Amino acid sequence: MPPLELSYMTATLLNKGHEAKIIDSDVEDYKNDDIYRIIKEYKPEAIIATVSLPTIYNDCSFLQEICHYSSANVIAKTSISYPPILKEILKKSSADFCIYGECDLNIDKIIGGEERKGTAFLSNGKLEIVENSIVADLDKLPLPARNLIPNEKYHYILLGDKTTTMQTSRGCPYPCSYYCAYPLVQGKKWRSRSPEHVLREIEDIVNNYQIKKILFRDATFTLNKKRTHKICDLIIQKNLKIEWWCETRVDCLDSKLMQKMRQAGCQGMNIGVETGDPEILETQAKIGMTLEKLNVIRNIAQKLGLRLHFLLMVGLPKETKKTLYETYKLICALKPESIGITIVTPYPGTQLYTEAKEKGWIKTEDWSMFDGHSPIMRTDNLSFQDLVKAQRMIYRGFSLSCRGPISWIRLRLLDYCFKRWISQERNTS
Repeated sequence: MPPLELSYMTATLLNKGHEAKIIDSDVEDYKNDDIYRIIKEYKPEAIIATVSLPTIYNDCSFLQEICHYSSANVIAKTSISYPPILKEILKKSSADFCIYGECDLNIDKIIGGEERKGTAFLSNGKLEIVENSIVADLDKLPLPARNLIPNEKYHYILLGDKTTTMQTSRGCPYPCSYYCAYPLVQGKKWRSRSPEHVLREIEDIVNNYQIKKILFRDATFTLNKKRTHKICDLIIQKNLKIEWWCETRVDCLDSKLMQKMRQAGCQGMNIGVETGDPEILETQAKIGMTLEKLNVIRNIAQKLGLRLHFLLMVGLPKETKKTLYETYKLICALKPESIGITIVTPYPGTQLYTEAKEKGWIKTEDWSMFDGHSPIMRTDNLSFQDLVKAQRMIYRGFSLSCRGPISWIRLRLLDYCFKRWISQERNTS
């Protein structure tokens, strides 16, 4: 997906008279030597590179190489705000400082040393963290510098080729912060762009870049239904023939809104379901959401031709083999168009991480394994092996349930195996 954060920062720098360049080495398939060559030719005064948790070691090693190779100020940009990891990034990367806050509008001042908000740095080996900065009025954001990225190379599996991304709001007020990293990155206060500002960017995407597919990266795109209606109305009024996808919650949807979204080009939605067990749903996963509401939304989506991608998790603290079976049954019954299952990851800074450390559930702090797929946290009820097996069986059940009557016998056999597994004594090794 396009580097949206870097595109906002670059747009601000360009608007304030600076020269800037974006290098997306992933989609351009650049090797380190290619990047060093570009740096040598461009001779930048500052270099900003992103650092994520699963790729932290490679990212820091790359930054350290740049520090040896270039005399430019080297800055690490990350969404991680957990102090021990910020310190680790600074030590391992040799970066001059780290940006962890929202710096879309003041990146020029941060680079120039006039402002420190939302940054962290080492002073005589001691970590110094300056209070985070947020963009309160998102309508002040510039249009991302899409002219500096290879737009034709970006792909989203649920929409296809030449897909770009947009973000129309930031922050998440829901209590999923127990395990979710979103509030750590963007805060709990929800902030949104006006429908008119959103439309301006959509028109820029369609008219200037000939892109017709958009993935909205908001944590909960339809949190404000009135605003979503207005965005859809503007898309329809302007006759913008786009296909788009978003992420939201079922308790932020209704039939009227979904009809309007479909009319405006919505192809489908990522829905945070997490679990099929009502108690876990209410106490640890999606407080405020019910399985009854999910069933209603699924039926509406089918009638409208909207595809649903269910986001599921295995391994929350109260999870058992029986509750995992409830998730399996839910998926087989509702048959969404697609699913994604992550193994619960205790992200540093969340309440879950603190609880898991205290109880000795985390088997490693090799951050490269904190990717949502590696089993790094067991619980009192489930072993690491249990988590992998449950994930595999739920995926298998989904696959068989979507194949029709011909797979009925295999599905029944899988159901039998799941129940037999539940009855077995848990292996805690």
